[in-house]
Amino acid sequence: MRLQIQFKVERVPLLYRNAFMSFFKEALRATPSGEQHFVRLFHFDRQRSNKMPKPFCFAVRFIHDRESFRENGDWFILKSPLAFYFSTSDMELLIDFYNGVIDRSIYPFSKGDFTLPYPMSIIPIKDRPITQETVLFQTLSPVLIEDSTGKPLLPASQSQQFLKELNYYADALLKGVRGEGLQKELDFQPVNIRKEVVKHAIREREETSRVYTFTCFSGRFIMQGDPGDLNDIQVLGIGRRRSQGFGMLEVV
Repeated sequence: MRLQIQFKVERVPLLYRNAFMSFFKEALRATPSGEQHFVRLFHFDRQRSNKMPKPFCFAVRFIHDRESFRENGDWFILKSPLAFYFSTSDMELLIDFYNGVIDRSIYPFSKGDFTLPYPMSIIPIKDRPITQETVLFQTLSPVLIEDSTGKPLLPASQSQQFLKELNYYADALLKGVRGEGLQKELDFQPVNIRKEVVKHAIREREETSRVYTFTCFSGRFIMQGDPGDLNDIQVLGIGRRRSQGFGMLEVV
């Protein structure tokens, strides 16, 4: 299950994924039940690193003025409403997040100079059931695949290594979330893929945030595998940093 939350805003910062990570956490903490989810998902200390795969992914979608962005690369000037998509395999988490989103006490939500007003609409969306071993996916947020050294891998240029790492990430994700990994190795066929370079800020524990540049891909592709695995990948996303606004998919 997923939610589509629409906002009316004039501009969005370049590092908008970080702003929406903060929004998700703030909405989650708005209710006692959500606060418990927040602690389980995000709390860490010297004894607990909390690196287990998160059971959700999200994407932020909008149309912006490209000319304005070329003049001022710190902000996107929007030409459409902004849509925030959130998907999870945990229905209790979805309910807690929804209850936080409709709580007017968290608005206006601010992260630096960026402000979100109360949503224009909140729409629940059912996932499309996958019953076949072949499905056409489209990315809602860019997919990040890297090797063990952090080198980015793209489908067209490094197919064997890319496929190996894609299967590694999918297996680890499913094992961490549902308790068992892939039932069948995934195959991947690009259909209409483009490279996408993304700037994103990361903070490790108490360290100061650092801005990194990630080389990802977006577009349409065919994935083959076990239908149960493909259903869970539809819900949870694929690749690295899914809980930070990467790797969300939809069935075409």
